[in-house]
Parts: sequence; C-alpha cells; structure tokens
Amino acid sequence: MVERRFQEAVACWNAGRPFEAESLCAALLREFPGHLDAQRLLAQILASSSRIDAAIALRRRIAARAPSDGLNLLQLATLLQQSGERSTACALLDSVVASQPRFAAAHAARALALVGMNRDTELLASVERATALDAQGSNPVVLQTGYQLLQLGRAAAAYEVFSRLLASQPGDIRAQQACVITLIAMNRYEEALPGLTALQATRQSIDYLPGITLHAKLQCCDWTDIDAARAAVTEAVRRGERADVPLAFIVHNDSPAYQRRCAETYVAEKCVAQGKALPRPASGLTDRIRVAYLSSDLRDHAVGQLLVEVFERHDRSRFETFAFSTGYDDGSALRARIRRSFEHFVDAAAWSDRTLAERIAAAGIDILVDLGGHSLGGRMPALADKPARIQIGFLGFPGTSGARFIDYLIADRHVLPLQSREFYAEHVVYMPHTFLPTDGAPRAAARAALAAPRAAAGLPATGFVFCCFNGAHKILPEMFASWMRLLVAVPDSVLWLRDVAGAAKRNLAREAASRDVDPARILFATRTTTRTEHYARFALADLFLDTHPYNAHTTASEALGLGVPVVTLRGASFASRVAASLLEACGLGRLAVDTPEEYERLALRLARNPAELADLKTELQARRESAALFDTAGYCRDLESAYESIWARRLRGEAASTLWVGERRWE
Repeated sequence: MVERRFQEAVACWNAGRPFEAESLCAALLREFPGHLDAQRLLAQILASSSRIDAAIALRRRIAARAPSDGLNLLQLATLLQQSGERSTACALLDSVVASQPRFAAAHAARALALVGMNRDTELLASVERATALDAQGSNPVVLQTGYQLLQLGRAAAAYEVFSRLLASQPGDIRAQQACVITLIAMNRYEEALPGLTALQATRQSIDYLPGITLHAKLQCCDWTDIDAARAAVTEAVRRGERADVPLAFIVHNDSPAYQRRCAETYVAEKCVAQGKALPRPASGLTDRIRVAYLSSDLRDHAVGQLLVEVFERHDRSRFETFAFSTGYDDGSALRARIRRSFEHFVDAAAWSDRTLAERIAAAGIDILVDLGGHSLGGRMPALADKPARIQIGFLGFPGTSGARFIDYLIADRHVLPLQSREFYAEHVVYMPHTFLPTDGAPRAAARAALAAPRAAAGLPATGFVFCCFNGAHKILPEMFASWMRLLVAVPDSVLWLRDVAGAAKRNLAREAASRDVDPARILFATRTTTRTEHYARFALADLFLDTHPYNAHTTASEALGLGVPVVTLRGASFASRVAASLLEACGLGRLAVDTPEEYERLALRLARNPAELADLKTELQARRESAALFDTAGYCRDLESAYESIWARRLRGEAASTLWVGERRWE
C-alpha cells in the first residue's frame, strides 16, 4: 500500500505534474515520516521550484539517517552551491570522494565547487578523475565548471578544463565548441579559426556559429568573402535564426531593426523567465531609493573607469547604493576605489543566475541598473524574472537588449533619435546631453601637460599622425580603404593603430600594400603598463579616425579629453552614433558626418590645413572645463533626476514610458 502510493507520486512527477507529486509525497510523509524515498523525491520537487532552503533542510535530514547515501550528499552539495555556500559544499564533496573514490559525479561536482576558491590544481585533478571514470556522464558538470571559470574572467583555467574534457571525448561537439569559445575569450582568434572551420565541416546546426566565425575573422582582419558572410548572417538573423550573438552582430550591421531581431532571438533562448515568484521585502522600507548596479566590470575596465566618479558622487541622503559584482577582483586601485564608493558592495561572481536573482530581490532593490547587457560577462538571464522593481539597461551594451523585462534604456537624442524608438524593446530615458559618463583622468593628464616623446612612442619625428585605437574587429574593409586613400593623399602621414595580434598585422599589411601604401606607414601602439603612459602617448596623435558602424566609445571620450579631435561617420544604430553624441556634448558636432565621402573629405581637409586643426584643438582645450561632456557632477545630477522620476512614476502606479531628463526643447 505504501509503495503503491509512493509510485503514484513518482508517476506524477515523471508525467510533469509536480504539484500532484508534492501533494502525494506530503500526505505519505505525514503518515510515514521516515520514508526515505518519499523524502528524496520531495527534496527534488522542492529544488525544482527554487525552494532551495527547504530542499537543503530536507537533504540534511536524509543525510542524518543515511550518511552513506552518496547521491543524496551530492545533491545536497549542489544545493549548497546554488545558495552560495561554496566552501561548505566543497567540504562535503571532499568527504564523499574520500569515502567513494570511484563516484565520478562527485569528482565532477567537486571541480564545480572549487571554482573561485583559488585551488585550481585540485579542480583540474577532479576534472581529470571525473572524465577518466565516466567522461560522458561527467560532461555536463565539467562543461558547467569551465563556463563558470570563463564567466569569472579566468579563461586560461577554463581552457584547461575544456581541453581535458575534449581529450577524454575527442569527438564531442560541445567540448570542441567550448575550446573554441575560450580561445576567442583569450583573444587567440587565429588559433580559434581552425576549430571553427572544423565545427562548420561537421554540418551540424550549431547555434551562433556563422556569426562567431565571422567575428573571429574580423578580429584577424581577414576580410576574405566578408561581404557574402555579412549578408548571409544578416539574412539568417532576419529569418529569426540563431546565427549571431548581439555583441558580435552590431560590429558589422548598422540596422536597428535587424539588431533588435538578433537580440530578441538571443533573449528568447538564453533569458527564459521561470515565472517563479521571487520573495522580496515590502517597498518603501526607507525614504531613500535603493539603486543597485550589476556588472562584471567593476574593476580597471572601461565601465569602471567611466562610472567611478558617478558612483562616488551619488547623494546618499536620497539613494542607498548597492553593487552586485559578478566579475573577478583584479586587485587594482580602481577596484578598491569602486568598492569604497558603494554602501553595499556584494561579490556575486560565484552565484548562479537564480541565486543572483534571489539575492537582488531579497535586498529589496527598487532600481537595478544592468551595466552588462549582452556584453561579455553580462548576466541578463538573472533578470528575466524581474528581481528588481525597475530594471534599466545602461552603458555596457550599445543597443537594445531585446528583452521586455528591461524597462528602460539610458540614451540621448543623438544615439537614439525619436524616429528609431520602435526598434528598441525598452522605453527610453533621454539624457539632456550625452548618455555616456566620462572619466576625468584624461583631462587631468592633459592639464598636467603630460607628453611623451614621439620617438619613445614609436612615431616618426615629423609628419601627420592619423590615429585609431579601436579594437581590430571594428576595422571593416571599406573604412580601411578610406584610411589608405588618406595616407596616399597626405604623403608624410602615418596611421597609428592599437596593437593587434600577428594575423591581423599580416592581413593589414597585405591590404595596405594592395592599395599602394607602404605597410611600414602603419604603426602599432603596444600596451602600456599604466593608463597615465597611455594618455601621454595618445596625446601625440593629430587626428582620431573613427570606425563604422561600431564607433569608438570610451576611446573617443579619452581622445577628446586629451585634446585630440575625432572624425566620425554617423550611422543608423546606437553603436554607430556614440562618437557623434560625444562630439555634440563638447560643441564639436560638426566633426560627425553622414556619408563616407564627407568623412574622408573632412579628415583630408584637417590633415592638409594645420591652422584649422590647431584652431580646433584650441577650441577643444577651451571646452574641457565647461562642456557638458566633461561635467561629471552635472551628469550625476541628471542621472539621479532620471532615477527619481522613474521611481515617482512607479509609486503613482504609472506604466513605464519615454522619459526626458531636463527640458524638451529639441522635440
């Protein structure tokens, strides 16, 4: 009789009727509280519905009665990891593998538990043992281990994990794909290309493979058949196929409509709402608005550099500030400074998406500002169930998230014209000048009259210096051809680029030679050890040539802060209009043009007219202390005004809608 009732519960569970299964288990346990199998099933049901604390308590009761039940201990450890108790989970798994050394799943789980604990030798040993005992069975957990390491910015360790898994299963597509993705994360694009070619040769349908392959080729400045590849990826995106990831797609496509399509397709697969209630404290516990920033880049990174002054300037009488940091601690002075700027700095790097969502909800966050979006390290899946009352996309990803669970996107009228709003899933917060905050360090460097000798920077003693320090993947052939025509037209000039890998250098040299330009006129700025050295060297450039359709963002801000004018080609998409926004905010909007022909003519005119260029630099220098672009205090006030207006709408019961910060004279 008891067994029949238990089997009924199992049948309901297997048939996808968890509520009935739970009811049957609960009834059975009321009569027979010691029924271990019913307890195990109930624990599984509780975990599946995110009642993690209750599931942990039940698993612990089972462990007390059945201490040798390795599977129960393994599941308990998994739950402890999900709740953020990684050390406790690891200690538990240590005991399991000690008593059951051939339990492959426990070795794999131990590797996962060791992520983020700086015990990589033990982690890799656990991976080795798990794959030796049961490579196929251990595959999902080992893959998860590697991807968690990758999420934490520890690509080298992730590559070791994936490589060992691939060695144990040479034909496994998922392990091959993981190795390739990790090579890309380590900027080893040339090494990744053969793996991408091999994956294509399998003729299996692998999500996002065409776009990832195109991205790797762009990073190598390999433009072979690029027009056909771009067209094929764009057409696949138009059809709603998983052909490209949003961050890679915006590099080569300037259509806001297609970018939205790409993002929505990605979100539909990767950011699925579970629809399970997230318990949170009641609203209005304090008279301050609880604002949280979510980012993997709260360190010496462009996001951290641009926002640290904003964080520091937040008015704590009106805002209670939180940071949920999902990236690694780089040990930098900037990381320490960012940590000090918040009232609550939470290291959430090791948390699962669900745990992250639960902790955000438990903190009672009123406004969550997601600084990652679809960028590398972003945690969009954690936001699908709306852990915060209002969720805002900002800064990290220059375009629409494609997600309905993001309420607002912070922009300005230059990056997101009114007529383009239909292509954005979010409601728009229009900042009065520019959406991009600026870092004061370049301006401080300029005021200190920092200057590096041209020779020390690898530049010729004389001659005009065209500069572009954007990533290699942003350099598309049509823009490079324009640059080469400029070098031909200005005989004493050089093109100064950010340092790139060997394949990109070889390809750029070949492309230059094919356009009758000596490759020796393309110079590369090697990485400096400090930002101060970078600024001193950067200021030696005469004119910054922007890329299209993915503009310079932080780099354009640095150039303008250092007194280097920027010429940009304004496109249709957010990413292609950022430099124009920055120029408008410092009174130099005339340097943003609308056609490739205008772009080239303007750059050539400035290169041939030193007096005009000198006047432009003088104008830029004069504006450094007064232009809106450089007014961080004013920017912070505008941002806080936006937060207060958004929150006031919420309290009044109003739906989210377009918000203009300041006057609407331009409408």
